[in-house]
Amino acid sequence: MTVVQDPDDAAYAEIPLNALGLLRPDHIAMLREMPALLARLVREPAGAPVPVPERIRTEVEIARGGNTSMSTMDRIGRRSVLACPDCNGIMWEIDEGEVARYRCHVGHTYTAELMSLALDENLRRALASAARALDERIALTRKLHQESNDRGHRLLVQSWARKLREAEEEARIVRDSIRRADEIASRYAQDAPAADIAAERQKRPR
Repeated sequence: MTVVQDPDDAAYAEIPLNALGLLRPDHIAMLREMPALLARLVREPAGAPVPVPERIRTEVEIARGGNTSMSTMDRIGRRSVLACPDCNGIMWEIDEGEVARYRCHVGHTYTAELMSLALDENLRRALASAARALDERIALTRKLHQESNDRGHRLLVQSWARKLREAEEEARIVRDSIRRADEIASRYAQDAPAADIAAERQKRPR
């Protein structure tokens, strides 16, 4: 038996929306309706026991032990092209109706939404590392350009000047990519809750 707060009634709509994305609740209620609803539900007779699916038992054991074999993971999901953001190992995609989850055999697990956030963070780190490496390259190239100029090596001066322009252009492109990635992430964070609420309203019975 599951009860989820109506997203329209929640202070943070994302929380019940996440629950609604994972399951089909028995009841969707406003906060003021929940005390009476829960009081009624606890007085109802319990239903027949439901056997736990083998896949769920396997995942519980994985969560308890922290790791499992790849052959076991192959039985509960299919191998994904995505790598684990935590350990860079293979991930398995596990479908649960309309929801997909990702788990590696070490035990790390992600929803599709959390996987997207983790990949965004890895992208930011990679771009930041690239920007830092290019800054170091620019600093060294400027030093070599100045030394060549001081020694009167005309051809080397031209060569280092060309390499400096190339490095500065590459650094500009990387920083533009960082700004663009941040803008997209910010826009998604603002637009996603509204889109989820609209989609959930469409699915509700009238």
